[in-house]
Amino acid sequence: MKKLMTFILVLFFSLSAALLSEASDTREMNRKMGYFDNTRTVLLLSPRVSGNGGEAASYVKGEMKQIFRYPYYRTLDTTGYEGALTPADLPRLADESGADIVVLPVIQWQQWIFHRFLFDDGDDIIQTRAVVDIYSHKKTDGAVRDDRGTYFATEDEGTVRNVYILDDIMKKVYKTFPYRRVPTDVSKSLTGETEDKTPKAVMKG
Repeated sequence: MKKLMTFILVLFFSLSAALLSEASDTREMNRKMGYFDNTRTVLLLSPRVSGNGGEAASYVKGEMKQIFRYPYYRTLDTTGYEGALTPADLPRLADESGADIVVLPVIQWQQWIFHRFLFDDGDDIIQTRAVVDIYSHKKTDGAVRDDRGTYFATEDEGTVRNVYILDDIMKKVYKTFPYRRVPTDVSKSLTGETEDKTPKAVMKG
């Protein structure tokens, strides 16, 4: 029993030392690259898209890039981390890349056009079904969270503007998404200790 307790204590202190060393290495790299001690590293993955959502993917990627910028975040090179990824892969990618935060947008975007009857001179009808999930994993949290925005509507073609639809979707996402251009989930101090205040969320599936 005594040997087991000794082993557990040794393992605990070894893991603690490893985590402190990793944090120290991250701070050192941040300094070398002109960032701050508490700048967090982010692996920002390209959106995964199903349907005809190329425009939506560009929009969402641009939104994420506007958030994860200097000096509060340092984005990592995603070379080697693209492909058929799922939200379940995020903890593994955090370990492999050393990222503090991993983000994977997943977009389901479908639009169908319905033509009116022959003698009806009104606009065609567009039906839109869109779901944007921003999956994220924070190394210190251990869980994968899902912040979602949706849009379902049938409208006249002349009134449909995808940028308006995406604005509406992202407003819904940002109601719960914990990261902002100026952080709200931790202290804004870039040199002192930070306190993690990320609101909890779970994957919606």
